Amino acid sequence: MTQQEKVRQLSSLIEEQLLPLIDHDYVLYGLPYYSNIGDTLIWEGELELLKKVPFKCKGVCGWNEYPTEKVAGDNIILVQGGGYFGDVWRNGWQFVLDGIRHYKNNKIIILPMSVFYNDQSLRTADAEYLAEFRDLTICVRDNNSFEYAKKYFRNKVMLVPDLAFCIKKSYLDRWRVPSTEKVLLLKRCDKELVSDDIEIPEANVEVRDWPTIESKTNAEIRFAKSIKIIKKAQRKLPLMSPIFKKVEDEMYYRLHRKEMTSRGVSFVSSYSKVYTTRLHVLILSVLLGKEVYIIDNSYGKLSGCYETWLKDVECVHVFEK
Repeated sequence: MTQQEKVRQLSSLIEEQLLPLIDHDYVLYGLPYYSNIGDTLIWEGELELLKKVPFKCKGVCGWNEYPTEKVAGDNIILVQGGGYFGDVWRNGWQFVLDGIRHYKNNKIIILPMSVFYNDQSLRTADAEYLAEFRDLTICVRDNNSFEYAKKYFRNKVMLVPDLAFCIKKSYLDRWRVPSTEKVLLLKRCDKELVSDDIEIPEANVEVRDWPTIESKTNAEIRFAKSIKIIKKAQRKLPLMSPIFKKVEDEMYYRLHRKEMTSRGVSFVSSYSKVYTTRLHVLILSVLLGKEVYIIDNSYGKLSGCYETWLKDVECVHVFEK
C-alpha cells in the first residue's frame, strides 16, 4: 500500500470512530504549549478532525493550565492525545488527572494515547481514580496500549490511530522544501532513547533532533518573551485574567502552532530518507511521502504504531542493526 492510500485509510477510520462520540459542544484541554513539534502535529490533526463536527469549541487550555471553573454538564471534555499516559512523562499525565477532577459527570474523551507504566502501584491508583468517572473513554493508538488498557482499566477503551494522520497534504505543502541528498538520523535526546550508539549504512547522514528542541528562532524567542509579559499581567491584574488568557490562547493557536508545524515540515521534507527514534517524525515522513526506517523508543511506541497501522506500507521499514 502506498503512503497516500494508508493516510486516507487511517484518517477515514479516525472519523468513523471519533466523530459519532463528539455529539455536543466541547472543550479541548491539555494543548502542547511548548516546543515539541510532534505534539503540535497531534494538535493539528485534532483541529482538522474537529472541523467536521457540527458543534462549538467552548474553551481550550495548555497542558499544565487546566481551568478550575466548572464546564457545563452537557459539554464534552476532549483531552489532547500523545505519549504521556502513564508514568514515563508523569508530570504531563498528572496534570490531566488533576485537571479533570471537576468533571466526573461530563463525557470525557482521552484522545489517542500510548499507555505505559513502570510502577504497577501507580497504575492501579490511576485505574481506580478513572473508574470514578461516569462516561470516560480512553482512546489508544496501538495494539499494545489497547491490550494493556483493556486489562488494567475499567473505562471504555478504543483503538484509534494517532490524530496526526488527519492532517491534510495540502496544509503541509505550504512549508515543504525541496529534498536534498542528505539522510536524516533523528536521534531523540531524552530518556526514551534506547541507545546512543546508532549507526546506519548511509552516506551524507545528519544526526539531529527536532530543530525546535535543538535551538530557538528569533521569532520563538520573541514569542516566549510576549507570553511572559502576558502571564505577568495576569498576576498583576487578576480581574483582567480571562482577557489575558484568551489573548495567550490565541497566540498559541495562531503563532506558536504554525511556527512548530512549519519548522517540522521544512525540516523533514529537506531529507531524501529518514531514520527516526521519534514517532511523529515517522508519521510526518509518511504524510510527506518519505522513505522512513523506525528505531524503537524505550517502551515500544514506534514499533507499536508500525505493527498496528503501518506494516503494509511499502516505504516504511524497521531498521535492523
